[in-house]
Amino acid sequence: MLSDAQWGELEPLIEACRPKAKTPPKELRRTISAILWRHQ
Repeated sequence: MLSDAQWGELEPLIEACRPKAKTPPKELRRTISAILWRHQ
């Protein structure tokens, strides 16, 4: 799970390059956390 500090660093980078209207912003943090957890 991403901490608030980690998410605060990643969110602007992800928002700058992701297609709009693909993943609801509410679910994006959860999705990124799951990807990172899976690849540990």
